[in-house]
Parts: sequence; structure tokens; C-alpha cells
Amino acid sequence: MPKIARRVETLRASLFSTLARRLEGYEGKRYPFHIGDHAHAPPEAARLGTVDVTRLGNPYRYGHPSGEPALRAALAEKLVRQNGLRWVTADHVQIGSGATHCVSATLQALTDPGDEVLLPSPYWPLSRGIIQCVGGVAVEVPLYQRLLEDPGLDVRRTLEASVGPRTRMIYLITPNNPNGLVLDERALEAVADVARRHDLWVLSDEAYETTAFARPHVSIATLAGMADRTVSVFTFSKTYALAGLRIGYLAAPGGAARDAIGKVATHSVYNTAQAIQSAALAAIEHGAPFIDQCQQGFAAAAELVRERLRAPFHAAQGGSYVFVDLRRYGPDAMPILERLASRGVTLAPGAIFGKGYEGYARLCYTATDRETLAEGLELINAELARPT
Repeated sequence: MPKIARRVETLRASLFSTLARRLEGYEGKRYPFHIGDHAHAPPEAARLGTVDVTRLGNPYRYGHPSGEPALRAALAEKLVRQNGLRWVTADHVQIGSGATHCVSATLQALTDPGDEVLLPSPYWPLSRGIIQCVGGVAVEVPLYQRLLEDPGLDVRRTLEASVGPRTRMIYLITPNNPNGLVLDERALEAVADVARRHDLWVLSDEAYETTAFARPHVSIATLAGMADRTVSVFTFSKTYALAGLRIGYLAAPGGAARDAIGKVATHSVYNTAQAIQSAALAAIEHGAPFIDQCQQGFAAAAELVRERLRAPFHAAQGGSYVFVDLRRYGPDAMPILERLASRGVTLAPGAIFGKGYEGYARLCYTATDRETLAEGLELINAELARPT
């Protein structure tokens, strides 16, 4: 048999498969805290069966590779008004098959094989794999958890220590997945300073932009000198509970960068389904009350976790998660997570979020209703209180 590509051979397999085996045959109530899902149904106007799928044209024909003009125009207006990206027009916007596709297209367009991407950790697990799949080298930089433990950490020096001759990009995610940190303007300015000094791209993952509790979310592209070196990625999955429809978008600098990303998007999916874009447009037009409802509900859920979870963690400042420190029970959290899975409670193993986090676990508090969240927290507390 011919060989598979080396970059795929070394991709990390799912650690959750071990926990899934513990769920086999389990017939009780399940507490799915392992995945970043949404407890709410999408806005009524954006639901399949409600939305007019012909609104943007014949849904059975090929669409515009960059995304339908009406949707891109609506997103450009949102990016100017809500994110402060005053330079953005519809021509700067690229629609993708989820934010994951947008991240991948950006990395393919702006980095060459062997280029290094600074990856502050703990990080969204797929980011490392995507960098690897395009032939890049992920350079992990422990940052987000350190900032929670020491808000005075020198972010510039921390990042700059890992910059080398092959460094091409910084991948940034705020609010953070998995620990809920929302970067303040001081930290963002430090990241921007490194990018400007070393002429680096910044790939800004802003999937959780609408769920910042502790302080307002700030798009790094609004800082001085960053508009021409930042690609900002957004998603309908977290903002409007449309994860299953797989639609996201990005704002890129005009000219060569935007054109390059557009070429990659065209050669990977050609166009995102028009019917799905119709749902996305309806979400933008009618989804403001839904966003407010979710922000209030998620903030209340984060507060419930803060009050009731009997384990070390930093309270979420935004996003959907807390990163639970289980190192007091051993260097690897998997034995505890397997025991919890046997009781129907699933958390994401810390090892998938970067080196040195094997003793942690990510808990998602937005994927279930309040009652299920409260019950699951009590089960976790009971398991952690058991003698090992």
C-alpha cells in the first residue's frame, strides 16, 4: 500500500475515544460537558424549515465562491459597527464552511511549509492540527493560563522569546477556548507589538466574540498598524447556535492577502451552500435578541460553575468553558475522567489543549440546561471527594 502523508501520520488521535468506551452500555442521564455546543435552539428566523432557502438565488446551482453579495454586505456592516473594523467592505469578507475552514484557508494562503506559527496555549485543539496539515510548525507558547495566574505577565517578552527566523504568524483566540480568558487591551497591544516588530501575520479567532463577561471583546485588527496584518475569523456556530450548518466568515486585508485566501477557499469547497447562507443572513437580521439571551444565560451558567464546582479553576471571563485543574489527583486527569464517564459525565481531557496540561480538563457550561449543569457539577464534586 502507498504511504500516507507524514504530516497526517503524526496528527493526534482523539483522546475522547477512551472516554467514549466508558459510555458504552451506559443507560442513565448524560452530562455532555466535553464539547462546545449550544443549549439553545437557533433564532426562529434562521431555522431550517423557516428560512427561505431561495432568497439568495437557486440553492441547487453553484454560488459565488466568496459568498453571496447580500450576506457579505450584511457582515461588512456588522464588522464596522460591532467590531470597529471601519475599513471593512464586502470585498474584504470571505464566507467559509465554518470557522474551521476559514482558519485552514488562511493558513494555507499566508504560510509556506516549514513556516512557524506561534500558538499560545492552552489552545483550541484543532488549531494545532490545522497548522500541521498545511505543513506548518506549531510553536507552543504557554500564555493564557499563565495570564490567569499572573495578570501582570509580560506578554510581549513571553511571545518574543519564541520568535525565530521562520516565524510567520501568531494564532490568537479571545475569549479563549479552553479557559475562558478575555484578553484586555494591554495584552492585545503586546501581541500587536510583537507582530509589528517582527512583521508577522495575526490570525485572530473570535468565535466567542459575543460571550465576553468580564470586559468587552476587542478585535486586535482595530489596534494601530494591525489592519494590514490581521485576518479575523468569526462563526455562526457559537453566535447563533448554527454549528451543524457549518458556516463561518473572515475579514482579511484587501489586495494580495484577500485574493490568496479567496483562491484557497475556491479550491477547497468552491462555495458554501447558498441555502445555509440564507439561514445565516436571517440570523444576522433577526438574531440580536437571541445574542442577548445567550449572553445572559451563559453568564449565569458560568456563575453557577464558579459557585458550585469544588475544584481549582479560574472563573470564566467569557466563552463557554472553564479549565479545571485536577493535578492534585495526579499528573494525568484521565483516570478521573474515565470514572466520571462511567457515571455519564464527560469532560474534555486537558492533554489535547497543549503540552503540560495533562492534569487539566475542560468543562463546557453552555451545552446543557441549568438543571443538567447543576446535577453534573454535583456528580463531579462527589467523584472528586472520593478517596483514590
